Amino acid sequence: MAEIRLLKECPDYAPVLAYWSYNEWYRRRPIDYDTVIKAYRQRAVDDRMPITWAAIEDGMPVGMVTLKEDDLWSRKDINPWLASLYVTPEFRKRGIAELLTLAVTGKSRMMGLTRVHLFLGHAGDMDLGRYYMKRGWRYQEDAVDNDGLPTKIYYYPL
Repeated sequence: MAEIRLLKECPDYAPVLAYWSYNEWYRRRPIDYDTVIKAYRQRAVDDRMPITWAAIEDGMPVGMVTLKEDDLWSRKDINPWLASLYVTPEFRKRGIAELLTLAVTGKSRMMGLTRVHLFLGHAGDMDLGRYYMKRGWRYQEDAVDNDGLPTKIYYYPL
């Protein structure tokens, strides 16, 4: 079973998480890898948002998630966000994404927040809206994602 730890507790994993993030979301944008790795190294030492968790199994990172502000550029008025949820393909369908999500909602609740938001990525054949709704997330509205594509915003009531 994967263990969920703050990146601050395992800072050596920052380059791996930055690599995943860059390949998954930033490679096709005008954001270079040095910028992404700098952000993850900062998350490994800072207590303020963005806060990142790593899922670790057998001493290796297998997933990540971040609690952050201003994740959806077209809706900077909505905060905070569950962002950068990623589990390596060989570790998917083992409940790791749900554990990572619970880390974000639990921390948000401890911070006195009343909601956490997310917007759907484009995951091929996976019905992300259905996945989140089965776990208590609620549809909020349609929007445009950071690449100009249609997306849906969901929130989790705390």
